[in-house]
Amino acid sequence: MMWLNVNRIIAIFATLLLLETTAAANITCMSCDKDENCLNGVATTTCENATKCFTRVNDDFSITRGCLKDEDLANCTTPSCVHCESGDNCNNQSICKTCDSTTDPKCAQTDASTLQSAICDKSNTQCMISVLESKTERGCITEELQKTCTDEKTCKMCTGGACNVGIFPESRISCHQCANTTDCANTQSNSSSAALPCLQYVENDKCYMYGSDETHVTRGCISDVGEANKCAKSVDEKCQTCNTTNCNSLSYMVDQSLKCIKCSSKDNAQCTAAQVASTAENCANKIPYYAEGKCYTLTADDGVMTRGCFYDLGETDQAACTASSEKCTTCTNENGCNNAAEADFTCIRCRSDEDTQCRWEADKLTGAKCTNTVQTADDKKCFWGTWQTDLVIRGCLIDLNPRDQFICNDAKVAICQTCTTANCNTKGGATYLLLSNGLLAFGVLTLWRLR
Repeated sequence: MMWLNVNRIIAIFATLLLLETTAAANITCMSCDKDENCLNGVATTTCENATKCFTRVNDDFSITRGCLKDEDLANCTTPSCVHCESGDNCNNQSICKTCDSTTDPKCAQTDASTLQSAICDKSNTQCMISVLESKTERGCITEELQKTCTDEKTCKMCTGGACNVGIFPESRISCHQCANTTDCANTQSNSSSAALPCLQYVENDKCYMYGSDETHVTRGCISDVGEANKCAKSVDEKCQTCNTTNCNSLSYMVDQSLKCIKCSSKDNAQCTAAQVASTAENCANKIPYYAEGKCYTLTADDGVMTRGCFYDLGETDQAACTASSEKCTTCTNENGCNNAAEADFTCIRCRSDEDTQCRWEADKLTGAKCTNTVQTADDKKCFWGTWQTDLVIRGCLIDLNPRDQFICNDAKVAICQTCTTANCNTKGGATYLLLSNGLLAFGVLTLWRLR
């Protein structure tokens, strides 16, 4: 009898132990397989013969969660798979996109929705996206980064499955980005060349275009790092910059926007008379994107006057027009600017660094016609002034930029003066040790224009 009681006690104990083991094994885990619910609102399941839960990032970047048996433990290794046994539904870790633009440009230049995901340590861990130090980073927020992630313009935290997607910041400028291909030299509006957000994040970034010729054109962002970016710190006229989305789209060769009067006194005797600016016509030839549109008026040796678009002339005629300011004048300031009647207003035009007589013997020099068209009595002004390191320049006031014209017209400015008769600007030449009123600041531009 005692033997039977012992056997009964053993049987009861074994049953209780089995029930306890079964109860311990029947934990619940978050369960999903490669669907959207694996990020948020995941369903739970009761596990059979499994004591652990797992979360896995698959090769296609989808997420799987579920129960993990001991015999499958070797197939769940970090960082792509994390397991736990700390309690029911312990596999509820947050999921965040993870990348660094220094190793993967897509981190900055796409919304990152197709990039790798990371399994965070805890379920309440937030995701972050940061552009601190110009590079773009995405991932699970850390305690250290949380202390510096205080400005939403450069660092943003969010809650929810893989919420750290999207271009950041939203105001990040996008530019056409290509180099030295036939397609890159053409208009980019319908181009296959990539228009992408800038890789480096710099506030108030700009797009640029640089072309040395029709087959060597580079487009990108001013913030781009490397030798290909010739516009980062350049004032080269071939560097065109702009600050709106994908604005660096011009073709290397563009239509001249400036319209010009077109006529010849050989066919039309009235060509020598004043023309109506509104009758100006479009020019035929395209010009490089960095060139300034230009009209001309030419009086040949036989007295025939021709008006037209400077870049519609052949190279030989362009060179001849440039070489003789007395016979050929050009203008760039407005449509139909080459409309003035034949005029003889001239000024002494020289620089003391190119002609020694310019300083003290300007009255021995011959006057030359102004580059821009003299149309009114107010336009008939000559000037003389001292720029930069005691450099004397004489010329037509109308050829100066508007700000320099304003300075020279100011009677209080002693270093630049004007006069109103032909070739009247022969005075001056004294050394000025003190330049004031901002004339020096505009000297560089003026020097370039007057060459």
